[in-house]
Amino acid sequence: MKKIIIIFLLFSSLSFSYTRKEQIQENLSKVGIKQEIIDETQKMDFEIRDLVTFENNENVIGEKLNRLLALLKKDERNYIVSEDIITIYESKIGKDYEKYLNLFTKYTPYDYEKLFAKMVYYRGIGEKDKSDSYYREIEKKYSNTPIMEVIKIYNTANEKDRLLQTKKVLDILKNEEIKRQFGIPDEEVHSMNLTYTLTEVRKYYNDGKIEKAVSEYINNIVNSNVSNEVREYNRRKEILLLLNVLMINEEITNKKLREQNKKKMEGTYISKEIKKDTLFILTMQTAGYELWKRYRIEANFNENGTAYRYGVRVQHAKWE
Repeated sequence: MKKIIIIFLLFSSLSFSYTRKEQIQENLSKVGIKQEIIDETQKMDFEIRDLVTFENNENVIGEKLNRLLALLKKDERNYIVSEDIITIYESKIGKDYEKYLNLFTKYTPYDYEKLFAKMVYYRGIGEKDKSDSYYREIEKKYSNTPIMEVIKIYNTANEKDRLLQTKKVLDILKNEEIKRQFGIPDEEVHSMNLTYTLTEVRKYYNDGKIEKAVSEYINNIVNSNVSNEVREYNRRKEILLLLNVLMINEEITNKKLREQNKKKMEGTYISKEIKKDTLFILTMQTAGYELWKRYRIEANFNENGTAYRYGVRVQHAKWE
């Protein structure tokens, strides 16, 4: 439930000044958790920041989960860790995690999260009526509040309506005080902005609006007022979106515009960072593990940017 809020950022003028690291320090120190545990929590939170989206290796997931469980044993009031644990259970394991849900709802400082987490939990285990009852309770308690508008995004099935609701939320999130009040740090806002922008880019591309697809990315991401710290937290999402848009940009027939766009994108923090990397790996999972468990494309480059080696690998699935 890696922050169970679905938030998207549209306006590049939005100011960022409330980091995840700051949030962890502030909230855990208030309840008297030792500084060494807070430091370890910040480190672990950074390590697993994109585990749900990008990691499929069961050994890696298990190792991270065991470290989180060990950290939680040091102080059960660490709601950040219990939240991270149920995130992994929800998305990667699927087993019952009610024990950790109870710890999270007991210690999270945000009251709305207690109801929302239970709503998500019961929906996940197939108890729709119970899940709906929690949603109604949220509606009653938080009617006409900013957080209710955010939660509506999660509960909106139609994609077009969800995007419209998102735009409404974006206006709300211009208010720094609201972000702090409901515990929405910059990294999470930017993460969802990347997801939102990717959706928009694909929509315009599929409609044949190539130039609009690229300009959407430049306006939302390249021109956004985001610190390098926030971009680094979302490094893999940043890279994924950048590479997508760079390829789309090559289809623009206007050479001058194409080069202008390329120059803007190559001037970004994340573009400069990936130029330092010499190994790129793209892992693709097949639906239902029907033939291979995983496909993997690797590309090695020399320091001067020339290609050194390419490879394609597949991992066997165990037959059931």
